[in-house]
Amino acid sequence: MIDYDDYDEPPEEQPRDPATDVAVARLRQFFAESPARLFYSTQIVTALEREHFHWITGRALLELANNKEIQRSSVTIVGSPVNFYAHPKHRYWQRERNELVELLTQIFNPDFAQAIGRHGELMFDAALGRAGFRAKGQNVNAFNGKIWQESNHNLDRIYVRDGVAYGAEIKNTQNYIEKEELEIKIRLCKHLGVIPLFIMRFAPKSYMFQIIQSGGFGLLFEEQMYPLGHTQLLRVARQTLGLKIGSPKDVKEGDIQRFVKWHEKKRPAST
Repeated sequence: MIDYDDYDEPPEEQPRDPATDVAVARLRQFFAESPARLFYSTQIVTALEREHFHWITGRALLELANNKEIQRSSVTIVGSPVNFYAHPKHRYWQRERNELVELLTQIFNPDFAQAIGRHGELMFDAALGRAGFRAKGQNVNAFNGKIWQESNHNLDRIYVRDGVAYGAEIKNTQNYIEKEELEIKIRLCKHLGVIPLFIMRFAPKSYMFQIIQSGGFGLLFEEQMYPLGHTQLLRVARQTLGLKIGSPKDVKEGDIQRFVKWHEKKRPAST
């Protein structure tokens, strides 16, 4: 889990970006609209992700907190630091924080997090299978006689259709895939001779551009998918945290068709 106000930004992002000033102004508005609420960092960055990159919002949060324009409190949950923020006039937020910590402890539980990741993989196995893409391997670091030995990384899946092989990374998470992991997986795909396919809830335009430049495809599905049977937790998480989550029976057909159309344009003419 990444807490985005402590996000390790790409080197090219280190000099102050004018977008930070825009994000600072937006966050002042954000907290002014909810002066009696406590938020945790991922809750804020996902709420504003259509306006600002996660790391820009995280940087702006840190700046406002350091300038005492907002309150900041850090709590370790399941071994990871989580930062909470509130308007400076919000005085009695300790009980609210305790309730949020209790909720986040359930969400960050390693077994539940693993179940969410596994559920996302199975959902796309089924959806892509219906569209004619066959899974040829899981947790793969070798394909067609080639083996990846640069690191311990692997690919979640190898999907094949019309003789075209895709190395898929499936991220059913609120946060972005880490930039370093993105770059490693692209190199891994190139080494194995497969086309990169990144299936993610959301990603910044810079990541999508990098995927396109590698000859790959980024499939975004917007809402994190919870397994069936967690209705109560999903409802509380949506209402209390405003997270982008759902528990659909199937992946949206439109999401799959975007990839199918791209594949059909890219596949060899002879297939």
